Amino acid sequence: MNEHLASSIFHVEPTMLPLIIFQLVTTSLKHGLNPSSSPGFAGLGLLLCGPFGKPHEGLEMATAAELILERPGMRSSTSNTIFVTQSFCYHWTSPLHDSIEPLLKGYQA
Repeated sequence: MNEHLASSIFHVEPTMLPLIIFQLVTTSLKHGLNPSSSPGFAGLGLLLCGPFGKPHEGLEMATAAELILERPGMRSSTSNTIFVTQSFCYHWTSPLHDSIEPLLKGYQA
């Protein structure tokens, strides 16, 4: 449920977004993967690439988020996860043109 709060919290109180993302990732690591895990890891990738200035580590989290989507029962947050990973993580290390096809795939999901 917290992954749905992230965009609203960002608009109301942007400084709270990292706390929600850390809570999602910590909960996933402590209790196991669930459909909220992929947006959490994608958000962690966003934070690592942007504010923390570690694009390669952020790319690893974005890749982990997309790998979580491949597991059975985890597809409910496909569009959100692909949007975050492609828009905020991959462009740091690969050409922006490479993001068009995955973004269209996420839109159609």
